[in-house]
Amino acid sequence: MIKTTYESLKSTDNLPSPKGVALEIIRLANSEETTLDSIAAVIETDPAMAQKVLKLVNSPLAGMQRTIASVRRAVTLLGLRTVKSLALGFSLVADHKTGHCSGFDYERFWSESLARAAAARRLTVHVKDFSAEEVFACGLVSQIGRLALATVYPQAYATVLEDLEDDDPVALAGQERESLGIDHNELASNMMADFFMPELFQIAVRAQAAPDEADLKPGSRVHKLACILNLSGQASQIIVKQLVYRDQLSTLTKSSSKLGISPDTFQLIFDSISQEWRELGTIFEIKTRQVPTIGVIYTLAMDRQKSLGDEEAEHQEMAETHAHRPGERRR
Repeated sequence: MIKTTYESLKSTDNLPSPKGVALEIIRLANSEETTLDSIAAVIETDPAMAQKVLKLVNSPLAGMQRTIASVRRAVTLLGLRTVKSLALGFSLVADHKTGHCSGFDYERFWSESLARAAAARRLTVHVKDFSAEEVFACGLVSQIGRLALATVYPQAYATVLEDLEDDDPVALAGQERESLGIDHNELASNMMADFFMPELFQIAVRAQAAPDEADLKPGSRVHKLACILNLSGQASQIIVKQLVYRDQLSTLTKSSSKLGISPDTFQLIFDSISQEWRELGTIFEIKTRQVPTIGVIYTLAMDRQKSLGDEEAEHQEMAETHAHRPGERRR
């Protein structure tokens, strides 16, 4: 029997995956017979995991009125879906903060992935068709295929990234398929199946780079989720990058309108995503930064666009002056 590309990659045992306590929590969370007490008991066996759970439940994100000191109480308050998402995220981040692919920026990957997760969660609150915590986990691992390719094929993937001119996810996927036989979206989708994530999420991740070009019914739940992931990806790049240009912001506005979110509402959502990203960064131990409001980002982008336009006009004027200099033959 001929193995699929994914089966071949999986057989290397090098694909990023949750291990130990995290894997047990995910396994238990997918059993109908599991109780919150049994999951809390597993978390208590891992001091690092227990500390992160307590840190989250006592953070502004959870909104508790008093300090929670018991892991069992924390698990009850956070709920099964949240704890499962945390276990998956904590395990993957802790085990893959660095690697051997010279062209892959591991620090930026996790910063951007956490921003995607925060964006997906916040957008889901407005779209209201999904569990916000499950979509958070989906956003966090939606690009895990990139990390997987960097892990399994460090040298070959470095070459793929070298040949890429910009951050275009569609162009990246095309080069991955051409060079490695699979793209990061397809790979992430297959890996999510092994993480016990819903099939609908797997399909949405395959289509996240270009939801409108995928074979999805417009307005369906899977199409909405793919659009949420697509918009989350755009927002995460703006959150992580220092330099943002006007065309990126225009695309962001268009993508948010597809989800029925007005520009004014999206501005509020974006600023809340940035704040949540920073708070989550302290819990997941992922690097973040102070992000300006979307209004300030837009003003800076407009100033940068004007500066580039003035510079281009000046170069054009100099070229014309040189071409028509007195005493020289005009071409």
